[in-house]
Amino acid sequence: MAFWGTAVVLLVLDLWSKQWAFARLGVDPAQYATIEEFYGSAPRVKEYLVGDWLRLVTMLNPGMMWGAFQDYPEILRVIRPLAVLVIFFLLRGLPAHQRFSRVALGGILGGAIGNIWDSFRYLGVRDFVEVHFDGVPLCQPFPAFNVADSAICVGVAVLALGMIRAPATPAGEAAAPPSA
Repeated sequence: MAFWGTAVVLLVLDLWSKQWAFARLGVDPAQYATIEEFYGSAPRVKEYLVGDWLRLVTMLNPGMMWGAFQDYPEILRVIRPLAVLVIFFLLRGLPAHQRFSRVALGGILGGAIGNIWDSFRYLGVRDFVEVHFDGVPLCQPFPAFNVADSAICVGVAVLALGMIRAPATPAGEAAAPPSA
């Protein structure tokens, strides 16, 4: 239940927040035929939310995080759904008592489906949060992102921390069941 609940909540939050941000800034990404047209014609509105460092923007990313592989959107349309299959494969092998890992996988699934939806519906994934910190090299500005990107990053971090903190089990030995 934790897996599915997290996935659904994050998917809904992601799609709603993207729709809200783009509508608030008056940009309809569906009206553009190419990514070049979007960046050449769409209004470049920025709305400052907190000081100079947090703002709403309208970006379409045909690639992956931080614009990686943006020249290969057709290949990514095949790879992204395969990543969902990997999530279900990982879930199958996860013991029921590992709730944090299940929640993390649910967050990754919700974020992945939100970004998959965008990649098929629009020219790319809708990104709308931009962070800018003067003097911090990666944040001048940090590449725009969305709720799905955050869910995926946090989910992967939680899974990684869980693997680091998990007790090692010698080969051929079964792990002891958790104590009640």
